[in-house]
Amino acid sequence: MAQTNGSNTLPELTLEQVRDSILGYLEQGNAGLYNIGHLYNYTVDNKLAEKNKYESAQQFFSQHIKALSQSTLSRYGAVAREFSEEACKKYGVMNLTTLRTYASVADIQPTSGDPGATPIDVPREDGRMERKPFAECTMEELKLAVKGKRNPSRATMPATDAARVEFMRESLSRHFAQSARVQFKTNIKGGKTFVTIQGVPLEEVERLMEALLDGFMPPVRAVG
Repeated sequence: MAQTNGSNTLPELTLEQVRDSILGYLEQGNAGLYNIGHLYNYTVDNKLAEKNKYESAQQFFSQHIKALSQSTLSRYGAVAREFSEEACKKYGVMNLTTLRTYASVADIQPTSGDPGATPIDVPREDGRMERKPFAECTMEELKLAVKGKRNPSRATMPATDAARVEFMRESLSRHFAQSARVQFKTNIKGGKTFVTIQGVPLEEVERLMEALLDGFMPPVRAVG
């Protein structure tokens, strides 16, 4: 089996050697995924398949590496280009794949070298946003973080906004206890929290104003 040694270059390999090496790395499970990606990149970059009468690298791999789909090979190759072999062994190719997706939707760059310190905004059920380093995130948390960046909602609301919104919600509930049609909604746009109040009868606008004033801050207790 040809050794890649995690470098960006490889000794000159034949297409048959690439095939045999990839099949060997497949037997190593997760430990061999980085090198599979590296060999895939080597084949594509050097047009090795085309030089051997194949239409493309994709055609060669589909015929000779049937255990891996084209999307899987591309994923391994993308991770091998961006991260080191040490990072792949430490965090796993799937975690790093999800990190690449998060970095793209969040418009950030993973921390160079070891990406473990890359900050990830993980939405919580109570509306808080917890910032954690990538190294401390589970796969489920990484997926939630990607979803939160793709579809901003109250789940991604800053903790201070979430607390204020909850207090306003309680105030409206107290003032409009008998008015089930009054609706209080929130959403996030451009990093800002917006509120929408619907269903308030015109004759009860004064009550709405009182509810909003009470909802801006906790009621002040009179001093006896």
